[in-house]
This record gives sequence, C-alpha cells and structure tokens, in this order.
Amino acid sequence: MFRNKHFNAMLTKFLLVITVLGLLLPLIGNLTTITAVIAAVILTLIGYLVADLIVLSLFGNRMAVLVDGILTVLVVWEAAWIIEGVKVTTIGLVLVVLLIGLGEWYYHNRYLSRLLFRGRIKP
Repeated sequence: MFRNKHFNAMLTKFLLVITVLGLLLPLIGNLTTITAVIAAVILTLIGYLVADLIVLSLFGNRMAVLVDGILTVLVVWEAAWIIEGVKVTTIGLVLVVLLIGLGEWYYHNRYLSRLLFRGRIKP
C-alpha cells in the first residue's frame, strides 16, 4: 500500500487498538465512540514510540507486551475519567488489556519482527 514502513506499522497497530476499544468501551463503561477513538489514537502513538520502537528492540516481546498493557490501562482509565467522568470497571479493563495484549503479541512476533527488525527480536 504505502512504502513507509513506520506508517504501515502504526496503521496496523491503530486498527488493532480501535477495534478492541471501539467494540468494548461502549459496552463496559458506557463510553462514547469518540472517546474510544481518542483513546485509540493516543494509545497508538505512545505505544508505538515507547513499546514498539524502544522496548521491543531492547528488551524483547514479553516486556513490550507488558509495557503496552500498562499503557492501555493508563490511557483507557484516564480517557474515561477526563473526557466523560466515568470510571471503567476493573473486569472490563482486564478484558481490554487481555485482548490488546494478545493482539500486540501477534503484532510484534509476526508483523514488526519481519517489517522493522528482520526477525531479530527477543521472545
């Protein structure tokens, strides 16, 4: 599609995150779709820069997925509280983190390891 590998990687990450947040946030916390989109954009940008480019190359996939999970909790919790004044349930937050974590595991192993790191990432 596009020749810029970072744009393609960020677009793929955004599609993963927006799918999970767009489907689950309105169900688990009565949040609007706009809040889910804002949270997905913030999570994609911060997660790509921190977890995917820095942590993944230095510490491997497990640590990058852990960092993505922590960022997911922080961004979803704060977006729900700041934008709509709603608290997300703990069970809902755990479900969101698990789904994003599974998606990120696959994204790092199958996509980023071939696209950016040429198979040179730790497990």
